[in-house]
Amino acid sequence: MEHTNWRFGVVANITQQHIGEDGNPHRGTKAFTAGTKVYLAGKHWDSRSDSISVIGRNRFGRIVLQSTPVHCLERVRTQRICKPHVLAIIDYLETADGWSWWARTAADRSETEQFVKAWEKRLK
Repeated sequence: MEHTNWRFGVVANITQQHIGEDGNPHRGTKAFTAGTKVYLAGKHWDSRSDSISVIGRNRFGRIVLQSTPVHCLERVRTQRICKPHVLAIIDYLETADGWSWWARTAADRSETEQFVKAWEKRLK
């Protein structure tokens, strides 16, 4: 079934395991369990920053906006965003806070693909 309410976006998963600041291995982050799918606020990310704002379901089952370390994200990719709760948060951030997100045009899809390429280049 084709969704009528959607937009292009960039998604990733929280890493299964990473080395924390304490030098010990950790699963997931403080806010998200390992493997959680998150939606990146890519238009607001400075590539020199070590963290990025993401929307995802936290450890308590709530969908939240959270700053997440870049090294805790894997499988970054372009995808259609169709989840009503996520779209509602995006709409709120655009309306109330003036954030800008990708929409449904071919140009928006191209921008998300360019973002993913830039992300991969930065991590090399």
